[in-house]
Amino acid sequence: MKKDKSKINYVKPKLYHTIIKQIEKTIDKIVKDERSLDRTFFKDFIKNSEPILSDKHLQKSNDSMSKGMVEGSGIYLISNLILQMTLFHRIIRNDSEGVPMYPKDNVPFYMRQTDSKGKDKDFWDLHSLYVMKKYYDKEDKTINELMED
Repeated sequence: MKKDKSKINYVKPKLYHTIIKQIEKTIDKIVKDERSLDRTFFKDFIKNSEPILSDKHLQKSNDSMSKGMVEGSGIYLISNLILQMTLFHRIIRNDSEGVPMYPKDNVPFYMRQTDSKGKDKDFWDLHSLYVMKKYYDKEDKTINELMED
């Protein structure tokens, strides 16, 4: 008598350009959101993604909703890490006390309190990503063409 084996599904790799398009779409949504101020990215996204990405039930579940949550969380994490690299030139991690780690005597631009002439100016509500988006919107090149330059 044959043993009953459940059907095994082999996961085929996705073409990386489809993942990059998903990331680009997610980044675009985040950038267009008026709440996406620079200060909202100064947090540990890796730690914040742990509840979903380390949940045994979600990771092992075979249902499409769980698979979608895990994949979507991964795309969202990667998108936010790219935006952190853009804004802060690094991935932000918290130390054991929950404080974001950053080089001594360096602070993110949004914390600046004066303009280049020394006059008081508040950059707390800076949305650098939106300013960059306007730059890219003016460019008459695709991302691939920009990367070739």
